[in-house]
Amino acid sequence: MDSVINSSENISNKPERGYLLDTLFQGFLILLPLSIVLILLSFSFNFIFKLVAPISSILDPGTDEPHWLINFLSIGILVLFIFIIGALIRHKVGKVYFTRFEKKYLTKVPLYSLIHQTVYQFVGLKKLPFSEVVLIDPFNSGTMMTGFITDQINDELYTIFVPTAPNPTNGNIYHVPKSKITFLNSSTQDAMRTIMGMGTGTCDLIASAGKSFVSSCSEESKKQLDPDFPTD
Repeated sequence: MDSVINSSENISNKPERGYLLDTLFQGFLILLPLSIVLILLSFSFNFIFKLVAPISSILDPGTDEPHWLINFLSIGILVLFIFIIGALIRHKVGKVYFTRFEKKYLTKVPLYSLIHQTVYQFVGLKKLPFSEVVLIDPFNSGTMMTGFITDQINDELYTIFVPTAPNPTNGNIYHVPKSKITFLNSSTQDAMRTIMGMGTGTCDLIASAGKSFVSSCSEESKKQLDPDFPTD
């Protein structure tokens, strides 16, 4: 009997340990790129500070402590340097050369891609995963799948994640031409509710794609997407 109890306790503890470790790992993935960016900025500031430190003896001779203007001067030089780099990259020619340099060298640097994606998503220059809900038919079988755009390879090719029901953390990834994608005017929250609800509420979700998908949706379907929908 004790062995049965112990085994059941071990089984119940595994999901908890998995959740804790997974949560710590997710937090680590978020904080690591941001910490590296802060370390790089701190290193750059200290490097510039050492370069302009001799000016302190001119501003305030006879003291070993750096003049307070040195800090502002260092920050100003760092901001100016970042601005010049940004201006060069915004220029068409500079962007081409930077893209080549990035593909040839920077992408081979450990954690560069992770830092790049994190910073771009943080400042809003890159769409977050699951930003748009779509319908796809990857096998041309006539069977439509609910998916989310996770990346855009170019103007005509998208990466789509199709989750499984009722657990949306699992699924498949497809690279689909834009011509094969039906974009839905629905939020990711509504789409997730239909997936976790085993498809309940899909009628209203798909109806947002256009007239070709309009149908007579049941009250249960409408209530799935709108809990305040009145029922008899």
